[in-house]
Amino acid sequence: MIVGGFLAVAPVFGPLGKTLHYLADFIAERPQPMRAPDISFFTELLALIICPVGLLVFAISLLLFIRSGRQTAPRA
Repeated sequence: MIVGGFLAVAPVFGPLGKTLHYLADFIAERPQPMRAPDISFFTELLALIICPVGLLVFAISLLLFIRSGRQTAPRA
C-alpha cells in the first residue's frame, strides 16, 4: 500500500520541485515595460503555477479513488 501511494504521487515531485526555478527564469528572462505587464504575461504565469498544482490534485484524487474501491471488511 505504501509503495502504491509513492507510485501515485511520484510524478508530481519533479514538476513541483522545479516550479520556483521555472517561475524565476520566466520572470527574469521576459523584458517588462515600465507600465503594467500585458495580459499574456499573467496568462503564462498562471499556467506555470497551475500545472503542478493540477498534477498534485490529480495524484491525490487518484489515491483516494483507489482507496475507496477497496473493501475493508465484508458486511453481514
